[in-house]
Amino acid sequence: MPAVAMRVKGTPELRARMKAIKVAFKPIGRKWGESTADHAKRGARFKDRSGRGRKSIRVRNASMKRATVVATYYVAILDKGSKQHAIVPRRAKRLVFQAGGRTVFAKKVQKPAMRGLGFGNRAGKAGLRDTPMAAELIRLWNGAA
Repeated sequence: MPAVAMRVKGTPELRARMKAIKVAFKPIGRKWGESTADHAKRGARFKDRSGRGRKSIRVRNASMKRATVVATYYVAILDKGSKQHAIVPRRAKRLVFQAGGRTVFAKKVQKPAMRGLGFGNRAGKAGLRDTPMAAELIRLWNGAA
């Protein structure tokens, strides 16, 4: 008995839908990143007189695997916290600063540990709630074929 070649109906449509699903994260990730950056700017509870810290929170990129939200280095320190460490002068012999209305000269000071504010994690979760990924996937699936 000769083998009969069979063709499955709907193969091109299925391939188009699978390709749409494959490249779906980039637009979804961009929306999630932008929503996360907006929430982080609003939820960052720190004194920022110049406003540079809040303005620096932005989406760096959104690829097929991840969306990256970045800010200046000190915003990350405020978000995650820091360990106890010593501060020593780099270009002078002494540190000079005002404390309690008087001038203090010191060779070295101990900076205590600081607990992070945690606004980045909260912003990521809020951004995820704002971005309905299932609805976007369904829209891409239905629009591909």
